Amino acid sequence: MKTGRPIVAVTWGFVLLLLLLHLAVAVIAERTVATLLLTYFVPPQVWTLCGVLLLLSSLKARQGRATIGSLVALFLALPLLGWNIPHSTAAQSSFRLMTYNIARGAGGASELADTVRQQHPDVVCLQEINGLQATMFPALLRQLPEYSVVQAREVALLSRLPVLNRQETPIPGTTRSLLSASIRTRDGQVTVLNTHFTTVPLRSGWAGAVESRTRQEQAFLSRAQGIPGALVACGDFNTPPRGLVYAALKRHFTNAFEQAGSGLGLTFPATLPLARIDHVWLRQAEAVRASVPVSRASDHRPLVVDVRFP
Repeated sequence: MKTGRPIVAVTWGFVLLLLLLHLAVAVIAERTVATLLLTYFVPPQVWTLCGVLLLLSSLKARQGRATIGSLVALFLALPLLGWNIPHSTAAQSSFRLMTYNIARGAGGASELADTVRQQHPDVVCLQEINGLQATMFPALLRQLPEYSVVQAREVALLSRLPVLNRQETPIPGTTRSLLSASIRTRDGQVTVLNTHFTTVPLRSGWAGAVESRTRQEQAFLSRAQGIPGALVACGDFNTPPRGLVYAALKRHFTNAFEQAGSGLGLTFPATLPLARIDHVWLRQAEAVRASVPVSRASDHRPLVVDVRFP
């Protein structure tokens, strides 16, 4: 056997693996343990790194077929990575929104308030406010006096724009609620919908979590369909940009980071982010800019989106 043949076989075998992976995360995803792990818990950076290593090995071995296979592998791996081509626009936004899982205030009121003030959002959607110390949330609000607040169970919405009305929608079979608020911006009225989907645990109980997430997805879509006009839906969806839940949401909305973000937009964990699981979804609205600022006031990083109405 020629010395170059093993790397050719490995390279094209990896291409086949990536093709099967694309099929698995698009069609099966959350339905089985194995494909759930591949969809949610294996960082897509792993596949890109393997492709780069194979390309370097192929070039060193001067194997043309292996090099071509490595390039094909990288072509297949990059969509899993979720890399966004930089966007730029001079369009003026109607308002700025931040969505932020504050991890029950673990970072402290001052750190969280600093993170908000640095981004100057008009509307802030918070998740995981449950379990906060009795004095922590009032302390956070005291440091952000320009914002009014509405909340429902573990989610809250802060706004320095006029809030016209609000509604809490309990999600059947869970302890969670959806929080929606109609807000008047300088360019018109918009409804903001704030949510927090259940985490899929990397342990026993995943089937129950998947079932609970299905109920949350159905409740979320049902509530969104009942809201007329412009809608900005945001929160911690505990969902990477792949899988069945993400695909269902994408059929109904535009993802703000995909529309106006640059790079990977990774939001979790804050210290060394590996996944983009916090999202802003738009209907009858457009993202002008989307970014993920560096902050360690929580175990998540915030997602900030400038929104305008077409």
